[in-house]
Amino acid sequence: MKTVLVTGAGGFIGLNTVKMYAEYGWRVIALVHNKIPNELYNLNNVEVIQGDVTDEKFMSQFAGQIDVVAHVAGLAKDIGSDKKFKKLNFEPIKYLSKLPIEKIVYVSSSDVYGIKDFNNADENTPMIEYPKNPYPRYKIMSENWLRENCSKYVIIRPAAVWGEGDLTLESRVIDFLRTSPFIIHFGKWRGNCRWPLANVKNVAKTIVAVSGTNEFDNQAITIIDEEKTTIDEYYRQVAAKNFPDKKFKNLYLPMWLGKFIGLISTTISNTLKLREPIFDPTFYAVHHVSSNLDFSCEKMKKAIKTLDEQKTTNINH
Repeated sequence: MKTVLVTGAGGFIGLNTVKMYAEYGWRVIALVHNKIPNELYNLNNVEVIQGDVTDEKFMSQFAGQIDVVAHVAGLAKDIGSDKKFKKLNFEPIKYLSKLPIEKIVYVSSSDVYGIKDFNNADENTPMIEYPKNPYPRYKIMSENWLRENCSKYVIIRPAAVWGEGDLTLESRVIDFLRTSPFIIHFGKWRGNCRWPLANVKNVAKTIVAVSGTNEFDNQAITIIDEEKTTIDEYYRQVAAKNFPDKKFKNLYLPMWLGKFIGLISTTISNTLKLREPIFDPTFYAVHHVSSNLDFSCEKMKKAIKTLDEQKTTNINH
């Protein structure tokens, strides 16, 4: 039984990753920064530790105790200071990559490709060279650090993560629809652009899969659902689930107006140092919901198939 350290185990992706490792027979050290989810206490072979992944001295205690690090922790927002993004999304990778372990699995983001129209892009698509937003900027810096300083790693690039227990992506849409009589779309796509959903179980399965095989070492894998969903379809699915008696009409606005609204939201939110945007969309978000973010999931499917085959082999033996 190998041991994995999962950082950010109290978050949505981290919790599901811990559960998936436990399901596939790993011993897990679940690192939680703040509140410990009750679900963690009911899992076999899971040790829960509270601590700060940005504390290098604290993290050094795991040297010699673990085989793999699944680094899930990070700040995934479209507002915030550059300093905070750097501290949470880049600095930890410097010392995590130096731990004496077999491999580090790093959770990055599909945002490293940039926010623009794509058509079946894959892992060979170049990353954006000069990202203005600090979220993809420090994800890219972390990826480059691994390539230059780590002998064995796998980079996971999830798109818009969703699933049971999601309190981020869906909750923002719910908050917007609660007060709006319209589903608003900006720009040329008029709501028909692909919304790149990535089910959290696919994210967790891929992380576990690449931890147990060398097939994907020193590679990146984009995580996105095989089923294609437009942004309008996603909004209407959320609306039907949460507001079944409310009828929404579509409102189409020019992209320049969306950028202007987003710039106001982002500027006020950052000036007031808010944890969440004062209103949606932010400048970054309006580009997300107005771009055709269409990526290939073939590499993800291959990794998950490998995991399923491993499980079948273990059962047969």
